Amino acid sequence: MNERWPHTFVIKGEALDANGLPVTDENGDPVESAVSIKKVLYDSRWNPRKGPDGKFKTEDVTDVPWGYRTATGGMKTAGEVIVADYKISCPMLLTEIPTGTVLVMTDYTHSFRVKVVKMTTYNWGTNLWVDNIKN
Repeated sequence: MNERWPHTFVIKGEALDANGLPVTDENGDPVESAVSIKKVLYDSRWNPRKGPDGKFKTEDVTDVPWGYRTATGGMKTAGEVIVADYKISCPMLLTEIPTGTVLVMTDYTHSFRVKVVKMTTYNWGTNLWVDNIKN
């Protein structure tokens, strides 16, 4: 386990069948499924790994490790107000997670759903700002 990112989250998206059509339950409601994204691999010192071509080594994952960073309600950037309950850190993600995407997060004590408010990827990892929509 990585002490920087001891928890996991799963990105939820609409489940699609083999023909690319939405899967629905018996009530006709869309079924959610885990979405696969590209996560950069790290060495034993938590540095991002690169291949001989200089590109990051990645793996496709559905469970993404994460850790709490700071409460961020009322944070402002570039004149725009971002409303978020938490800022979390995770390994560098090379797949964009759009604003409004639902994550199912699991920490030490429980699982809960959040919506992504903002995503920033930098040279060591990715930060996500999320609002807590359901405990």
